[in-house]
Amino acid sequence: MKFSADELFKERAASYYTEVRKYTRYMLNDHFLFVLVFALGAALYYYSGWVETIDETFPAPLLMAAVMGVVLLWSPVYTYIKRPDTVYLLPLEKEMKPYLKKAVWASFIAQSYIIVALLAFSMPMYAVSQNTGFGNFFIFLAVLFAAKLWNLFCRLYSLNLPSNDARVIDLAVRLLQNGVLLYAVFAGYDAIAGFAAFLMFLWVSYMRRLGNRPLKWELLAELEEKRLAGFYRIANMFTDVPHLRGTVKRRAWLDGVLPGPKSDTHTYLLFRTFVRMNEYFGLYVRLTVIAALIILFSGTMPVQLMAALLFLYLTGFQLMPIVLRHDHIIWPRLYPRGGGEKKEAVQKLLMRGMTLQSILFGILAVVNGTIIGAGIVLTTSLSFAIAFVHLYAPMRLSKMGGFK
Repeated sequence: MKFSADELFKERAASYYTEVRKYTRYMLNDHFLFVLVFALGAALYYYSGWVETIDETFPAPLLMAAVMGVVLLWSPVYTYIKRPDTVYLLPLEKEMKPYLKKAVWASFIAQSYIIVALLAFSMPMYAVSQNTGFGNFFIFLAVLFAAKLWNLFCRLYSLNLPSNDARVIDLAVRLLQNGVLLYAVFAGYDAIAGFAAFLMFLWVSYMRRLGNRPLKWELLAELEEKRLAGFYRIANMFTDVPHLRGTVKRRAWLDGVLPGPKSDTHTYLLFRTFVRMNEYFGLYVRLTVIAALIILFSGTMPVQLMAALLFLYLTGFQLMPIVLRHDHIIWPRLYPRGGGEKKEAVQKLLMRGMTLQSILFGILAVVNGTIIGAGIVLTTSLSFAIAFVHLYAPMRLSKMGGFK
């Protein structure tokens, strides 16, 4: 049977999106959609109010070029290459060019919605600061699409470069060229935009010649594994993902604040699981830092309060799958106490984590607000944490199971 790169790509892409859809139906549940809609509505409301305060001195073209330049730089190519391919497809490497081109176009289609959403979000700011309408939207969109394709092809060629240093240089050059091109387009400097586009054409031609060497199969497989692992980590916030393999770090400096060996079995186990697994501890730190920055730099109490409640909810909701972490291990089931203690241990973990966040949010609200506003943020956050842990969490945990 003759090898067909097109058929192989169709099979791999279909298998990948079947896997994605399987977990997406758990991720896009009613609770999460409600939070997303609420957060998006609040963001758009305050964004529209902020747009009315800017004038013609606001550097919208520069800001848009900087943000979108970074977004365009993030252009992973979805190759769907697997570890066994490093052996079985190696003799067919010369026939893989159609496969890789399809991978670039599939990646472009999958990532283009981000460009459309970001440009649509930026246009009101641009229209007010430049004293113009929305007539340039489709021109800007065409330029962004072309730049996106350019970044994807450059990324594909860079994957065959001999060293990581060369790939870092490619990232730096593309970031600079993205910024110059987009700023020239948004600011109306047609001559500079044309020159930047010409340089980008030269760069992609250079990268194509430089990357014309045997495929780095191990690198392609490693990047795909990392991309899938990232998706599985997100999906694991909503349901159990058997494919996920978390990384563990000792973090001995936190031993002093953890329950000791004489505590309840599941309390001891789950608290250490939370601290030592990057999947949970990293998630908690990231959500806390993002919320802290929003509260710290926001001068209005309603925004601070909404940020605090939103990220408290996200923290509690996304940490609850820890209850299923050790279900595949027989040893915890041999301990004398079972499901009741396990549920109490999860609630205790959530309560301590969310209480610590609430206190931090209340302290930060004082820095860029009033004492009364900070008090409202603190008391409301603590009340929300208590209600979440003692009212919502038991129902959610019962549905998730894991108390045998």
